[in-house]
Amino acid sequence: MTDGDDLYAVLEVAAHARPQVIEAAFAVLRELAARDDSAAAVRVLVRLNQAHAVLCDPVRRADYDGERPR
Repeated sequence: MTDGDDLYAVLEVAAHARPQVIEAAFAVLRELAARDDSAAAVRVLVRLNQAHAVLCDPVRRADYDGERPR
């Protein structure tokens, strides 16, 4: 994962995903990453948390969607 990754891709969901789908994907991916204590897993967790924070906040998600390349 790089900083340029699409937040929807980070959470492996479609751009039109409902909030419940985003929450479920985050929970599963967080659990998988948390099982690994490597530095790479820590970076994945940070990126998952960043994506989750933006996509679960309706205002931040709308801003992100407006700036996101189509």
